[in-house]
Amino acid sequence: MAQPERSPATAEAVRTPAVAARRLRILEAAARCFAKDGFARTRIEDVAAEARVSRALVYHHCGSKEELARQVQEHMLEEWSAAVDQAIAGAPSAGDALAAWLRVNLADLRRRPLLHAILADAAILASFEDSARRSMQEWREKLVALLRDGVARGELRPDLDVESTAEVLRAMQVGMMQHLLSDEPTLDVSGERHLEAATRLFVAGLRRAP
Repeated sequence: MAQPERSPATAEAVRTPAVAARRLRILEAAARCFAKDGFARTRIEDVAAEARVSRALVYHHCGSKEELARQVQEHMLEEWSAAVDQAIAGAPSAGDALAAWLRVNLADLRRRPLLHAILADAAILASFEDSARRSMQEWREKLVALLRDGVARGELRPDLDVESTAEVLRAMQVGMMQHLLSDEPTLDVSGERHLEAATRLFVAGLRRAP
């Protein structure tokens, strides 16, 4: 009797730790290559050399350079989301959680070179925008839950319009990120004092009055 074909999700589920570690090494190597040389100039051979694996193994895991780029993007967004979750989980209050959420999104410099490379290349930007849109929706849901929890615990204003506030906070964050990622920003908001000012602005208007 013929065995049913495994779906990508099933294949992911049965991946062994060794195979998962090898795939992660390839994705991290590809991210460094894309960040350094851009998508167009990066070859599969470059990724294989950076990861210290064979060219055939890179193709085995990813199939094509376009699929490799997509997987690199997904991995970056998953790590980003996990970092936000960890920062929020360790915060003692809703206000502290919001400040931590902002700091993870704006102060972590590790992903900026890769984001620069993605935004500069139309060939992979479209697929990234799709992935980023899904991630932004997930982050919106987390932000709404965080705000509602803060209201329920009496830390944030009881009259807070949670849905609208989440949208405004996301828009403010995206605006700052655009300046941070621009080669020629209209405004320089890259300093620690700018992050502190943004944090105070974000949180102060949401706290419940004493």
